[in-house]
Amino acid sequence: MIKLVLTDMDGTVVPFGARSVSKRTIAAAHALMDANIFFGPASGREPEDLAAYFHHDASCYATGVFANGKIVRVSGKTVFKKPVDQDLIARLLDLLVPLRDCFLLFYVHDAQGALSFGVLGASRQDIDDVMAETPINATPVILEDIPTAPCFTVDVIYGNALGNKDAAARRLQQVVPQFDYVAPGPHIFDVLPHGWSKAEATKILLDHIGIRSDEVAFFGDSDNDLTMLRRVPNSFTVANGSPAALGCARWKIGSASDNAPAQVMEAIVAAHGDLPPEFRR
Repeated sequence: MIKLVLTDMDGTVVPFGARSVSKRTIAAAHALMDANIFFGPASGREPEDLAAYFHHDASCYATGVFANGKIVRVSGKTVFKKPVDQDLIARLLDLLVPLRDCFLLFYVHDAQGALSFGVLGASRQDIDDVMAETPINATPVILEDIPTAPCFTVDVIYGNALGNKDAAARRLQQVVPQFDYVAPGPHIFDVLPHGWSKAEATKILLDHIGIRSDEVAFFGDSDNDLTMLRRVPNSFTVANGSPAALGCARWKIGSASDNAPAQVMEAIVAAHGDLPPEFRR
């Protein structure tokens, strides 16, 4: 019996290039909630960043795992936070500043709680050139220093100076081994405390809700979903997923652009909370 559905966002329910989930996905989320099945994101994004993605329907992101597990919410209440160590962020910045096409990307909150992107370690031209290759649809502001407020979302944006994905990850690991670097898309690494992930945060979420991991369905597509795809028995990867994600999921479904996760959600509701017959094995 499925009691919670969690989904990654970019590339899973939001096709790359799109700026929101489909109306069908929102309808499927509400059908789950109407059937007393929790629904929420398990995303690298923070809750405030998801408002526009869900057409400002706060019920769709009231529960979930955010900032790749550094924030957990249940029914609109934040129950867990794990900020990124700012001294270690400074060490990363020392590596990246001399490299014109590599920099740090932050979520920055203003006094009213509004969210924007900020960058350290690059010029405007370098930012525009490299950001065009990432899945992020935003024009960040240039910051003067590391934000003083607790940081929950820190990304490394990298170009050719650090080499390919594997070479870049090795170099970052050499400089700051206290972090893990996971790739949600091309030319970007999410920065996480070593050993922490969406899966670790999901344990906290399940404890608060009072359900087991085999009562969860998870949808993902990229390398920052691997821990979830491995640990959640009912795991699904969309057809456009990374090779690693496709290799980890229990089931492979259609693509994000075809609303494949929404189709499975609808089938779960139609089966009264059970998995559809084609996934019962």
